[in-house]
Amino acid sequence: MTTGAGALLGLALLAAGTLPFAQSRPPLDAKRVRDLLRRLGGAELDTRQVHIKSIDPGIGNQVIVEAQIETAFRLEPDGREWRVAEIRLGDQQWLPLELVEEAVRREKARRTLALLQQLAEGLDAYRRDRGRYVAAEEVGIVLDQLAPRYLSTPSGADLWGTPFKYRGAAGSYRLASAGPDRAWETRDDLVVENGSPRAPAQ
Repeated sequence: MTTGAGALLGLALLAAGTLPFAQSRPPLDAKRVRDLLRRLGGAELDTRQVHIKSIDPGIGNQVIVEAQIETAFRLEPDGREWRVAEIRLGDQQWLPLELVEEAVRREKARRTLALLQQLAEGLDAYRRDRGRYVAAEEVGIVLDQLAPRYLSTPSGADLWGTPFKYRGAAGSYRLASAGPDRAWETRDDLVVENGSPRAPAQ
């Protein structure tokens, strides 16, 4: 048994969804933005399914678009409850929701590990100058010590919004993210120790 469900997905396309905007190109208009968004993630949505609310200048080489995308979900029974099984990305084009969730999880993990590696590079530069790592038990202290000289774009939290953990002494350190489950000391934690990353267990 399946159930179709129409929905409006509100999208504030900010950090992970800003659109590139080179200074030499003309400003993005609603038609161009709509064409970009209706093909987002391999979708083939009808133009009528994408509603542009605003197009505003962003920071530097980007613009920020606020939009709504109208689509449909297929629900199916799950014991005594219902679960979302598929999302429609175009005419007769359905995608299992778990594939979308897994792709998002992997991308967030990749970007979080990149943030940890940026911090690690800042710590290495700090050590080259001062002969030691930052000795601290809080990532906020590390950011205060590194930015802006050793770290131009500091970030103290992962892509799930959980603050990083840091434990450092003069000769070693450990940086960590709690990962997708937001729980510490579990298999999906992301860790960088003394410059060496450890990917989450699969």
